[in-house]
Amino acid sequence: MPTPAPIPAPPRANSAAPESATSAATVRFFARLRWKLLRGAIRQGGAQSVATVIGLVAAAGAGTVGSVVIAVGLRSVDEPEPWLVMFPLALVVVVIALGVIAGVAQPVDPRILGSEPISDRRLATGLLTTSACGPPGIAATLLGIGLLVGSAHTILGVLVGLPALAAFLATMLLVSRSTINLLGLFTVRFPRAAQVTIGLAGLVFYGGLQFAPSAFGRLDPAARRDVADVARFTPSGQIGQAFADLDDAPLRALGHVALGTLWLPLLALVFMVTMRHLLLAAGGPGANASSTHTTSAIGRLARRACGTGAEGAIAWRSVRTRMRQPRTALETFIGGGIGLAVVLVPALTRDDVGASAVLVGGAVQLSVLFMAGNSIGSDGPALGAEIMCGLEPEVIVAATTRSVIVVASPLALLGPLIAAGVTGEWAYLPAGVAVGCAGLLAGAGGAITQSTFVPIAIPESDNPLASGDTGSGLLAALVPALVLLSLTVLTLPFAIALIWALTVESVPLVTALSLLTLAGGWGAMRLGRRLASHRWRNGEAELYAAIIPSR
Repeated sequence: MPTPAPIPAPPRANSAAPESATSAATVRFFARLRWKLLRGAIRQGGAQSVATVIGLVAAAGAGTVGSVVIAVGLRSVDEPEPWLVMFPLALVVVVIALGVIAGVAQPVDPRILGSEPISDRRLATGLLTTSACGPPGIAATLLGIGLLVGSAHTILGVLVGLPALAAFLATMLLVSRSTINLLGLFTVRFPRAAQVTIGLAGLVFYGGLQFAPSAFGRLDPAARRDVADVARFTPSGQIGQAFADLDDAPLRALGHVALGTLWLPLLALVFMVTMRHLLLAAGGPGANASSTHTTSAIGRLARRACGTGAEGAIAWRSVRTRMRQPRTALETFIGGGIGLAVVLVPALTRDDVGASAVLVGGAVQLSVLFMAGNSIGSDGPALGAEIMCGLEPEVIVAATTRSVIVVASPLALLGPLIAAGVTGEWAYLPAGVAVGCAGLLAGAGGAITQSTFVPIAIPESDNPLASGDTGSGLLAALVPALVLLSLTVLTLPFAIALIWALTVESVPLVTALSLLTLAGGWGAMRLGRRLASHRWRNGEAELYAAIIPSR
């Protein structure tokens, strides 16, 4: 019997290939992969195609407008150096803040490639390439070009500014991705501590973004120089100083670029190591939460508030899911804080605040919309199973609404209590609680409507802080605006009546009108449930497809 011919071994890659050639090939491969994914999303048609095109157009438009504003602003100010030093540092902080508040997922899930024979260095290089390509990369590049155009006035300045531009873009990319990976790994290892820490950081970022730019602009030139002197000690400040020295001292500018890039290899190493640890982390977003722990007193109270029967069971499961998944827990924490800050902070910082601060129904309403506007999408897999079991839409909508009310109910009590303690208007506390509950009910009705029309599935991702995409194009931006506008129209008559009652300083009248406001909030909640149920019944197949995370 003849001996079978041996099977030839697969060809091996040339191990003697230069490292730079291998890295360049990796960058080219993943860049082509990213753009092929974008072209495929556009060609497949439907809502995903529209959303992809709108994302690209919006990134190009926002980047272009921002670039023009930066360039014109830098060329028109009398002393651009402090602004040039501060801008790269400020933009890096904004990038980190957006990642913490909104959540960031890799364009290419590294878990798909994690089992392939790819070294950590090449995989990290590829993932950074895919993150740089696409809409965020387009916007960042255009902003960097505006920074270069606004700071360079000569050809030599432009030539020296190109390395500074590359360092600026690399800094934003590596800082953003390394920070998000570190936070994701922190969330996997210490979920509760991470939720509190990242939530507080999100609130700090939100507050800082509200007043820091205007505060810096109001400083006199000497104070701005003092702030810029401190910022120069940061790597991003060194890159900003390089832009400031492009024309006058090009060699010194190159020195600042070199100093500003010294930490980039360390950031790349941090990204690579944290990427590998995230790939090896066991379980999903809720893996670290124990299902057998003893429920606390607050938990038992929340369970009783959810009620019994099918609605109570679904509501309690939704509450537990919201508080255990990192992304939804952060949305709840940050949404509550931001919503209250929008109304309470301006009211409590005025000298003539008076009793109006106690009536914080509008703040509670905004808080509920912030934290629960995606209640359906964030609970997708479980709700998908309940849909397959044949539960009626009215039952699921009512249960989800109840879970939102249970989670957000402390805001209706704490907001008026804090305001009454600060202002001393304790006589209006009952009315404040009633108005807060009205805002809670109205916000829950608006949130369930919004989340049914534009549900956003939480994606399957290596990062537990990842946030998803609606795939609904402009509808995703219009529906929340319409919901907020509708709630404003519905609650405006009650607000006007309460303001009038406050002007006559009649506590009984304010209390009576607050009870009417509570009835109006109940009606808004019932209307929102009815709209959500109608939408669910008429488009259950599309809703099911939207809330199941894509792989």
